Amino acid sequence: MALLFLWGTIAGLDLVSVPQGLLSRPIVAATVAGLIAGNLAGGLMAGMVLELYALDVLPIGASRYPDYSVASVAAGAAAALVPAQMAAGAAGMIGLPLAALGGWTLQALRRRNAVSVRRRLERVAAGEARAIWELQRNGFFRDAVRSFALALVGVGAALLIALVPWPDFPRASLISWAVLAGGIAAALGGAIRSAGRGARRYWLACGITTGILVVWFR
Repeated sequence: MALLFLWGTIAGLDLVSVPQGLLSRPIVAATVAGLIAGNLAGGLMAGMVLELYALDVLPIGASRYPDYSVASVAAGAAAALVPAQMAAGAAGMIGLPLAALGGWTLQALRRRNAVSVRRRLERVAAGEARAIWELQRNGFFRDAVRSFALALVGVGAALLIALVPWPDFPRASLISWAVLAGGIAAALGGAIRSAGRGARRYWLACGITTGILVVWFR
């Protein structure tokens, strides 16, 4: 359990406060969480599902966007603790709301950091190195607290969802199909928007068609 909290905190910090090493990507964060929880395949499934949703996210400036870092850790843990047919569904039920909550906390963190900068503006303008050190230290600490709190909420929710007697609900696997369909739609929509018009959209269509044919005839 402590490892999941630690991994969630690291993943959250990787997104914001330290050089991004892609540890916060869903495919990485959730897979490692699944490994910690004792079910690598479940974590990998959660990572693949949330990665579809994350592909639709294009962080620009101070815009609010879902934070999939800690959410993926919680989703990976949840997927590892439920039956295989519910892995994708559990990932969606835990990961998507937590990603939205994480996005809100990111904006709150930025506002608090901005207040801290304004308080030290004169010292920073004067080139005082200690003022810059205080800004970096305090920002890192706030982000660590934010990430740890999200990990507490997410892993707690994962443990609760694992207590549900899923075999008693034979149609529960439909949740997994719905989450997967939503992810495919999100990724496809993001790819079409990114491709724009003209030749890029043509090559996107060629790539999708080739991928489908490879999967179909393999």
